[in-house]
Amino acid sequence: MYVMRTQIGFFGAIAFFGALAAADAQMPPFPSAGTAFDGKYRFVSSARVNQTFTTRKGLTAQCPDRRPGPLTVRRGQARYTSETGYRLRGTVGPQGELAMQASGPGQSQPIVITTRGTIDGNGTARARQTSNSCNYDFVWQK
Repeated sequence: MYVMRTQIGFFGAIAFFGALAAADAQMPPFPSAGTAFDGKYRFVSSARVNQTFTTRKGLTAQCPDRRPGPLTVRRGQARYTSETGYRLRGTVGPQGELAMQASGPGQSQPIVITTRGTIDGNGTARARQTSNSCNYDFVWQK
């Protein structure tokens, strides 16, 4: 008798969670968070955050000026290509929060480029790109 009640309880739980999954599958998907920010943003300006960096050999080198490609947002997905050819990909949140990243092989360690920023209601995207050496503040306009 105890085994039968345990089995009934077990199968009841499976049926309950199965019904929940079916109901969830029928709900329409949430609209993409970034649809209000969708579009192509043209590059406006760039500013070096640090003027120099230290190489792996301990030498000081100048950070060059950088000019990224246009920023494109589609269905909450953001992308742009850095001047050095890295393709940054990421997301735009419901309040315009921008988070992107790219990585690739480096000479002695992998290169990681991260971009964080915001897009405002006027269509201005402001973001800071950070990497292993030089960092930049970029502005794009829709």
